[in-house]
Amino acid sequence: MEQDEDFDGFITPDGQLVSIKDTERVSAIFLRTAEVESAVGALWHLATECQGAGYFATAADYIEKIVGLVDSPARKAECFLRMGLVLEQSPDYDAAQQAYARAFDLPRDGNETWYYLNNNRGYCLNQIERYKEAEKYCRAAIDIDRGRHNAHKNLGVALANQGRYSEAAKEYIRAARLCPSDSRALDLLDDLFQRHKRVLEKIPGFRLRLHQCHELVQGVKGESLLQ
Repeated sequence: MEQDEDFDGFITPDGQLVSIKDTERVSAIFLRTAEVESAVGALWHLATECQGAGYFATAADYIEKIVGLVDSPARKAECFLRMGLVLEQSPDYDAAQQAYARAFDLPRDGNETWYYLNNNRGYCLNQIERYKEAEKYCRAAIDIDRGRHNAHKNLGVALANQGRYSEAAKEYIRAARLCPSDSRALDLLDDLFQRHKRVLEKIPGFRLRLHQCHELVQGVKGESLLQ
C-alpha cells in the first residue's frame, strides 16, 4: 500500500484511494497483509501521524484497534495512557479521563505508566471540576513516585478547589522544589497566596519557603539564559 503525497491517505495495490481517517479499511488492510506485531507497529505509526496532523479522534481510533491486538495488561495500559494523552490534546478532558479509567480494570503496577495513568486522570478530573476524585488519583500517583512533581502540582489544584488552601500550598511548594524548571506550581502558589494571604501566613515559615521557591525558579531561568 503506497502513500500519495497529494492525498491524505493511501493507494491500495488495486488503485483505490483510502483516507487515513478511514480507520476500519486501513486497519483491515494492514491486518490482511502483515503479521500481528507488524500491524501493531504500523497502527502506532498511523496514530502518531494522525496525532501530529491534529486528527485526534482518528488517532484514538487507531489506538483502539491496537488494544484489541495486544494481549499483555502492560501493553494495554500503555495504549490507554496514549489514548488519553491524544484526547487531552483535542481537548476533551472527560473523554481523556475515561480512556485512562479503562486501564484501571487491568492489574495495576507501580511503574511509570501507572504513575502517569493516575496523575493524568487526576489532572483531567481537575479540568472537569471533579476535585475530590482527582485528589484520590493524584495521591495514588505520589505513592508510586514521590520524586515527580506533576502529581504534587495536580494534587495542589484539587485541594485548593476544595478550600484546603494550606494543604494545597504545601503541595505547590513540593512541586516547585522538585522541578523548578516548570514554573506552573509557583504560579499557582503565587495566585493562591494573593487570594488567601491570611490563611497561608499561618503556615510556619511560609514566606521563607515562598521566597526560596522563587529563588529556585529564577535560578533555573538564569541558567537557561546563560546556555
